[in-house]
Amino acid sequence: MTTDKDRSGQSRAEALRQKRQQSSQVHVNNVHQQVNHPSAQARAATTVRRTSPYAVPAASTSRTASARKLHYARGANGVEVRMPAMPSLHFSWRSASLLLAASLLAIVLLLTNLDTFQVSSVQLTGNKRITASQVSKIVAASKSSIFTLDSQKIIATVQSSFPEFSEIHLGLRFPNTVVLAVKERKPILAWVANGKTQWIAADGVVMSVRGDGGKLLAIQSSVAIPTFSTAVPKTAAADQTTTATKKAATSAIKPLKYIDPQILKAAISLSAQLPTGATLIYDPVSGMGWDDPKGWQVYFGTDLSNIAIKQTEYQAIIQRLQSLGIQPKLISVAHIDSPFYRTE
Repeated sequence: MTTDKDRSGQSRAEALRQKRQQSSQVHVNNVHQQVNHPSAQARAATTVRRTSPYAVPAASTSRTASARKLHYARGANGVEVRMPAMPSLHFSWRSASLLLAASLLAIVLLLTNLDTFQVSSVQLTGNKRITASQVSKIVAASKSSIFTLDSQKIIATVQSSFPEFSEIHLGLRFPNTVVLAVKERKPILAWVANGKTQWIAADGVVMSVRGDGGKLLAIQSSVAIPTFSTAVPKTAAADQTTTATKKAATSAIKPLKYIDPQILKAAISLSAQLPTGATLIYDPVSGMGWDDPKGWQVYFGTDLSNIAIKQTEYQAIIQRLQSLGIQPKLISVAHIDSPFYRTE
């Protein structure tokens, strides 16, 4: 007859309780083992990729969802809690490059289109007759951001609009100011033709009347200033540029107008011999001369290389006419071999 205790000295209830406890402990150990050492089947899955009918299958490993799960066991009672899996984010160099390019594009668009960076003011230094407001109209017409402003084009535009500037240096001041450092030409002659006055600088550049040029020697004429346009100066750096660059630079720069150098030289030479009260005059046929306060005009031509001979000839004609009691209206010694005078 058997009792409640088995052969090992334990009761059936104790044996059953011990068996359940061992089973729970084995389950907990298995859970810990799965968490700390996932199986090869859970760690990786084999994928086959075929790029052509004759390609060799290539195996690659990818992390499965089970590898991201976390099991947490509480105590030895067999209770376990499954924690929610966190998504794992992976960035490739392509996505990073795309994000960087999009960011740079957005920044460029903002810098070139925001009103904050649009050129709105001009600071002018070195000027005497030209005001900053006059130059601002030319610069503001470009309607550009300071980041896209074509400095060479702006300088060329300002130079063609204001021949008074012999030198122009452009700078930028954040966020929307253009700084121009200039050097002005000084006028030495005023050319008056048909009620319109233009100034002439020492280097022959023809300028409009702007500001106060001081007291200038005036040349009266019935015709406009004989001028010619300058070509683009040829430099060593220009020789190395491409043909397209040269054409672009030539079209961008409006040539300055210069007075005929022979006429300018004649005017300067005669101004030193001008009688008191006389006015310089110019005629396209007879050349340079002056309007004598005694009542006649005298012309010496445009070639004054022999001005001493022409002056001697002119004085001889005046003395001869005065001895004869003749009042001339015009005397011309432009051609020393054929001088003449007119009384009407």
